[in-house]
Amino acid sequence: KVEKLVLNLCTGESGDKLTKAAKVLSDLTGQDPVESKARYTIRTFGIKRNEKISVHVTVRGDKAEELLKRGLKVKEYELRKGNFSDCGNFGFGIDEHIDLGIKYDTS
Repeated sequence: KVEKLVLNLCTGESGDKLTKAAKVLSDLTGQDPVESKARYTIRTFGIKRNEKISVHVTVRGDKAEELLKRGLKVKEYELRKGNFSDCGNFGFGIDEHIDLGIKYDTS
């Protein structure tokens, strides 16, 4: 049983990219995403402290299971041992959101 699914998109910068990432998450889940801020400044990446750099959304119930199945299908149902924690949690990344069945929006 899936208790919850957390989808996270980190753009590494605020502005237009972050807005597009938020739109992708809201299209995917039907929920409004929450913006996350950087904990500290990292000069080499050009990130300032408290700058909004990512968006995330928590999904529960049947929608979470459906999204997880779509995500695992993209990964061809194969995950590495390192993707799993001792507590029963796991995580994996997907390079392109269009693999999940979302149409690419050029605007």
